[in-house]
Amino acid sequence: MLEAIRQKKENLFYSIVLIAIIFVMIFVYGAGKSSSKSGEGAVVAWVNGESISQREFQQILQYRLMQYQQMLGAQYDEKLISAFRIPESTLEELIKYKLLAQQANNRGFVVSDGELADKIRTLPYFQKDGKFDAEQYLKLPNRGLEEGRMRREMETNRWQTYLLDRVRLTPEQARKNHETSQAKMELAYAKIDFNTLAPAFTLEPKEMEEFKKNSAGEIRSYYDSHMKEFTDPAAVEIRKIRVGIPFQASDAVKGSARTKAQEIQKELTAANFEALAKSKSDDEYAKKGGYAGWVNRGTLEKPLEDAIDKMKQGEISPLIETNFGYFFIKLENSRASKVIPMAEKLDSIAQKLLKDKKKLEWTNQERKKIETSLSEGKSIESQLKSWKVEIKKTGTFNFGEGNIPSIGPVDSILDGVAELSKSQPIAKKLFYSQENYYYIKLLSFDLPKSAEADKARDGEEKKLLASLQRSLMESWQDNLKKKAKIDNELISKKQTELTPETAEN
Repeated sequence: MLEAIRQKKENLFYSIVLIAIIFVMIFVYGAGKSSSKSGEGAVVAWVNGESISQREFQQILQYRLMQYQQMLGAQYDEKLISAFRIPESTLEELIKYKLLAQQANNRGFVVSDGELADKIRTLPYFQKDGKFDAEQYLKLPNRGLEEGRMRREMETNRWQTYLLDRVRLTPEQARKNHETSQAKMELAYAKIDFNTLAPAFTLEPKEMEEFKKNSAGEIRSYYDSHMKEFTDPAAVEIRKIRVGIPFQASDAVKGSARTKAQEIQKELTAANFEALAKSKSDDEYAKKGGYAGWVNRGTLEKPLEDAIDKMKQGEISPLIETNFGYFFIKLENSRASKVIPMAEKLDSIAQKLLKDKKKLEWTNQERKKIETSLSEGKSIESQLKSWKVEIKKTGTFNFGEGNIPSIGPVDSILDGVAELSKSQPIAKKLFYSQENYYYIKLLSFDLPKSAEADKARDGEEKKLLASLQRSLMESWQDNLKKKAKIDNELISKKQTELTPETAEN
């Protein structure tokens, strides 16, 4: 489901069309309404001196969140709002759309009154018995304002269509894409993890002292950003007695377990806790008299943690019910969290940072050697063999599916493979993916018979054209954005936490 969302987010037309649809819905349903919380005049961004209102932003954000909720159904989680940066991406799309609208205006793309009227007459919201209901339309509040918005929508869409219609494929592009997408191929590849290949570095005392002297700021920064690593957590020393409850136990079994726990409670004291734990506890620590040792705070079930919060040293808890049974806890000892001073960890931090620095230098040096050899057409397989890096085979696969066996759908590698040929079978660089570098070599490349290949040609060319249009449009929009004067107002925490239930028009 999440992959489907990502694919839709990558579609050039998806966001633009979505915004256009939403504006039409606002035109019909949202006219005259404003946010009672933020005010109709509030602004979330300025684009070349033109504003994007908070009202506009909230309305579109609301529809987008509703769409996510409909797509995900029961899997919808409000955490997705932040995970997919939905408010931020919504504002970004509004900014891009504003830039398109400004360009349409600058280029003289005009929608006449007649064209606007024709468009309004086709809207299903103003139809009655198959005809346009002028009386219903005249009841629309702020009609002039909304007509202006729709006119800009039509002009913007016309400008976008004009641009996209002028993107064409060359015969060479179409041929090459067709061959690549239909090809059956096999690759040899090697996954190179320079981090594990790097040698173990021995540090001289003088070298260490010099590094500590010259890198005090770096050491301090590491210490401050890894404070958890240098903190001994709060912990408790405890004994436990547990009366277990089997998974999916019946009410009768649960009742029997509770009765047993209550019987233990009647005779339990601090003095006989250890003896009763040995004879009556179902816990794995029963043989040790229930002794669980030192346990870091926050690692136990919440009911146990809550009970310990209220206990003093030597005390026994009341009966505690959890998903794993009924418990009694005896608090033997406790200690607060303690931050280890940097002075005590200075040497270990310096040693780690210096070794990491040497490892990075080695990695960069060796990687550059490898890539130089590849760029010059030299084989690196002897070097890989000396490192004991295995060269594997993918097996035959269809390149057009966009997935390389054992490697995955890595765009950079797919692009690199598309450049390989029988005359140039080895990629002239390494490809980085998920903390590893990949060496790629073409082993075989076979095209299907022409009759079979021609069947898929039209569909492939349409896909390639759409991809090219998307790429060029995104590049053009990025350039527009770089040249534009854009002032993004801060999106408040309240806005970023909007849900379909809480967002207001």
